[in-house]
Amino acid sequence: MFVRYELLDKIAREAAHVRTRKCEPANSFQPLPALIIVLSTITLWPAAARAQSVTQLCAPKIIANDLLVSGAQREAGGDIAQPPLTDLQDGFAWPDTPIGVVKTDSGYEFFGSDGGLHSRQYWNGRWYGNNKYGSATRTIGTLSNPLGSAPPIDVTIQPNPDPSVNPNYPSYDYMGGGPVYHVPPGTVGAGKLLMVYHAEVPTITTQSFLSLLGLAASSDNGQSWTDLGEIIRVNQAYRTDLDGFDIGDPPLVISPDGKYFYIYFRDWLANGTTHWENTITLVSVARAPIAAVLQAAFGREKPRAAAFEKYYSGKWDLQPGIGGFSTDLHPAAQYSGELQVAYNKDLHRYMMIIGEGVVIAYSESPDGLTWTLPILLHDFRQDKDQPTTYVAPVGDGDDPRILGRQFYIYYTRYPTTGAGWNGASVDRFTVSCQ
Repeated sequence: MFVRYELLDKIAREAAHVRTRKCEPANSFQPLPALIIVLSTITLWPAAARAQSVTQLCAPKIIANDLLVSGAQREAGGDIAQPPLTDLQDGFAWPDTPIGVVKTDSGYEFFGSDGGLHSRQYWNGRWYGNNKYGSATRTIGTLSNPLGSAPPIDVTIQPNPDPSVNPNYPSYDYMGGGPVYHVPPGTVGAGKLLMVYHAEVPTITTQSFLSLLGLAASSDNGQSWTDLGEIIRVNQAYRTDLDGFDIGDPPLVISPDGKYFYIYFRDWLANGTTHWENTITLVSVARAPIAAVLQAAFGREKPRAAAFEKYYSGKWDLQPGIGGFSTDLHPAAQYSGELQVAYNKDLHRYMMIIGEGVVIAYSESPDGLTWTLPILLHDFRQDKDQPTTYVAPVGDGDDPRILGRQFYIYYTRYPTTGAGWNGASVDRFTVSCQ
């Protein structure tokens, strides 16, 4: 039976604090029982809600489920991470976000957050760490072994040289990301990297957090990252007594006309209270011109994030990405959670993989705005350890962000048996469109 996730989550948070980043800081509350986590990611909307008008072209079927990186392999990777880990309790809490993948001449680079605490440290003649949880970790491997054998580059997102670019940077206690955009040749910033990061501002009274999205840039192939500032905040303004809210960590997606970056997220429309109630959108979208984003990030003396605009009431030019209103693109959806969107070149459709929790769902769209009702792709509740997951669709072509009729879904498999990160692994579904 499906229940409305926001109502259940509201009840759950009144009983115990939940940090929806899987890595818990020291001396924090423990995660909710698996049943609560399961139900809090599944949504039922009234039958009278309007149906979507798009016909689904892909009938996705999981044809393989492979273990790629075991818990022991993850731990061994953390032992050689550079700079060395500073969080002895959580260890190598990687990947604590959906991963990003870049294909190189010699293999693949993978990006994801190590959710442990990264204390300031002096190592090899340089200062590292930002005293926050989360990172922008890079590993070098293959599609079958994303950890690889080289030391993970476990660096954090450093503040912008101009503090006015993001005056909120000091307020974050978590800052990490995985989804990356490799700037193509012939454009401003060619060869450099943009990362969407997830940041959290603690809600002191409710002992949780309000999350937001920002951009970071790397000019040295992921060995260091600089904050470019925020691009998306929910419509609900921050207060210290808000219900916790996880916005996810989605990728940048190119629009159908090739002119814009789209980014998908769940919004919290302000309702005059500190509680979600019925004002969470299941899928909202914002955009910014690609040229403006790249110019702002790489083409000026003071790099920063360009302004994004939320899609609202059929228009793009009314609501800012920082705090504006947005329209729900999926009002009748049964599933909602982490929103990972990628383009499928064979079907000429956008595919949305909906994760976070113990279910994974699938939806598709011809234009990025009108979506099919999501269908259940996999349910982990049948597994004995009822793991929670972060998911990321990946293609096997020259650009891993582009999918085909057969594609992968990488996922962090974090068991709810009490094993913690020692029991977590990186796994991969192979999915075929039937």
